[in-house]
Amino acid sequence: MQKYLPHIRIPFKLFDDERIKKIPEEYRSSSLLILIALLKFVNSNSGQCYPRQATISSMVCLSRSTIYRCTELLQEVGILKKKRLKSTLLYMINPTYIVNKKIDVSSKDYDVSRKHIPRVMMTDIKRTTLRTTIITNIIKEVADKGGDKNIIIDKLSTLPRHTLIKAVNEKDNPYYCNLALSEQDRKGNGALVDLPKGIELEKLRKKTNFAYQRAVYKNKRNNDRKIKSKDLLRGDSKD
Repeated sequence: MQKYLPHIRIPFKLFDDERIKKIPEEYRSSSLLILIALLKFVNSNSGQCYPRQATISSMVCLSRSTIYRCTELLQEVGILKKKRLKSTLLYMINPTYIVNKKIDVSSKDYDVSRKHIPRVMMTDIKRTTLRTTIITNIIKEVADKGGDKNIIIDKLSTLPRHTLIKAVNEKDNPYYCNLALSEQDRKGNGALVDLPKGIELEKLRKKTNFAYQRAVYKNKRNNDRKIKSKDLLRGDSKD
């Protein structure tokens, strides 16, 4: 049973934001709806998300052309940035629109001068430690090389299962980690097998090796031939 219902965290100022007001009225409500949809997928640490246009379209019931136009307008007013990947788009949302977002002062994507940072989010840079996880590093590496969602999932599915489960519990890219766990289950990587007590793994690997099995069969066949030859010669000598 879930401890809480999944939800999207939206800052109150979003509905009275000056940047939103700069968007033409005919596209304003659609742009606001699309931004809320993107906030469902965004990673609170990196401020990035990778949903396909088809996914957004099914959520907000808007055409792809409208989604494209609205995201262009959101980019023009400085609410998000877009980057073309191999089969999808990378969206980078302005950190001021992410609840409990930790401002990365090393980011080159946004102006981090004092006038753009809420006072409650200001901190002493000397006391700030910027930390990125292995999950975030893998996603960033694939995205930088132009990889898509499927490549990200394939990469993450090679990680140990306990690492992915820990990341989900710590809200570290849970969307991709859950998909990677599902991929492991599909491939059978997550299945556990109880080995008999006292069995030696090295011997088990050796006995299940094809070359070893073939050599054993060849030696057994040669030994059988030698035994039959000896029996035949022994029989002839008695005659």
